[in-house]
Amino acid sequence: MINIIVLTVVEIARRRFALLAVLGVVALAGLTGWGFHAIRAGIGSHPHPLTALEMRGIAAFMLPLISYLFSFVLAFSAAMLAAPMLSAEVDSGVLLPVLARPISRTAVVLGKAVGLAAVVCAFAALYGLLEYSVVYFITGFLPPHPFLAIAGLAGIGVVIVALTLALASRLPAIAAGLVAVLCFGFAWFAGIATGLASAYRNEGLVHAGTLAQLLLPTDALWRASVFEIEPALFVSQLQQRGAWPGPFFVTAPPPPPTIVWSVVWIFVMLAIAARSFSARDV
Repeated sequence: MINIIVLTVVEIARRRFALLAVLGVVALAGLTGWGFHAIRAGIGSHPHPLTALEMRGIAAFMLPLISYLFSFVLAFSAAMLAAPMLSAEVDSGVLLPVLARPISRTAVVLGKAVGLAAVVCAFAALYGLLEYSVVYFITGFLPPHPFLAIAGLAGIGVVIVALTLALASRLPAIAAGLVAVLCFGFAWFAGIATGLASAYRNEGLVHAGTLAQLLLPTDALWRASVFEIEPALFVSQLQQRGAWPGPFFVTAPPPPPTIVWSVVWIFVMLAIAARSFSARDV
């Protein structure tokens, strides 16, 4: 299985994803740094520089929004990377020599999953370390638990990888990637609906949103990540308001059983992918 992991990473590198990922993260961090520098220097309609406390407050407000944007990029990248790893390689004949060897199809699926997960986690870590460093250097704000925030983002990518592999074990690559992205979007809307339902005490919609989080835990992992970005004072102010904080902020992390279920969900989905691919005619 180690050979499959290595070959998966090499294949992704051959597609120049690593180069594009680095360039994208550097561009995002550069734009973020320029924006915060312009705000701090008072460039534009506000000619007076802001204080250090005001800059940290702005950074605490903006960083969840930037991470929210990156979560979409990460999910889309994970789906596009994982989609052609099974069905497309079978149709093109790339996997046929591998499957002819004494190696199980389960090992192939798991090897590709581990390789993809490693790349996706490295992408999330690169974003987090560079983005948080730039924000801290310019504004002095650092998320309370940056590594936990990165872990939550990485979890989103791994969930999408597992889902896409399960779909790609039967569906064509384009269909598998499209369905995975649509499922991510559905989970996003379900999370917004759940937040609104909680604010307006609509128990039925809250239960529906909870079910959606169990079916695809990307929204729960996002909430876990953004909670680790928000400073305690910011969370306290949101809690005192008592209203819906909007789609970019949370007042409490998901309960620990939800996080545990997210991990279990990944293994269950990979088991489904391995079983489905093993039963497929090639």
